[in-house]
Amino acid sequence: MTLDQYNEAVKKIVSEQQKIAQTTAQLAMSGQASPTNPQFMTLMTSQWGLVQQVMKLNTDLMMGVMAPPKM
Repeated sequence: MTLDQYNEAVKKIVSEQQKIAQTTAQLAMSGQASPTNPQFMTLMTSQWGLVQQVMKLNTDLMMGVMAPPKM
């Protein structure tokens, strides 16, 4: 993975997180953002999955797993 690929992956994850945040805010405004709401729990599960993806990307970056760019 190159640094450009890393950056693209992070951009996609952040975009998805923004969508989740917007939907969560709508649920909160309507009083439906609670652990008893299945839609809210689905959003939180999705958010946790995205956080895990970012953690893996960051770990790979720190451990130097990324291949040097091809010339």
